[in-house]
Amino acid sequence: MGAPSLTPQELRSLAEIEQGLTEDEGLARRLSTMRVSSRPVTWARRARRRALAVWVTLGAVVTLTLLGLDIVLRQSYLTWAIAGVWLLTVAGLVGLVVRACRRWEAAERAGRKTPWPMDPTQV
Repeated sequence: MGAPSLTPQELRSLAEIEQGLTEDEGLARRLSTMRVSSRPVTWARRARRRALAVWVTLGAVVTLTLLGLDIVLRQSYLTWAIAGVWLLTVAGLVGLVVRACRRWEAAERAGRKTPWPMDPTQV
């Protein structure tokens, strides 16, 4: 079955479009990996993303509250509670920093503006 042939003007337009698409490195990368770049963000996904930050904030508040109680009451179990909550809070904070660094690297790979204007290799 023969397809209708294109006019020279249509062929020229098609060639210009294809040339513009080959110059887009981000599009070429997404097409080569066949990954979906944007997924719909639901309220549940947004809540899961923010859950670690909420837990770190809550851990910091609980740590400071326990520290105040320990200063007033001077009980050894409060000191151990501070240590435990503080360790969990620091672990969550490390997780937030790792997540931020991964987002930064992904933005650099995609050619987008990085979240911070400084160069991480000079730190």
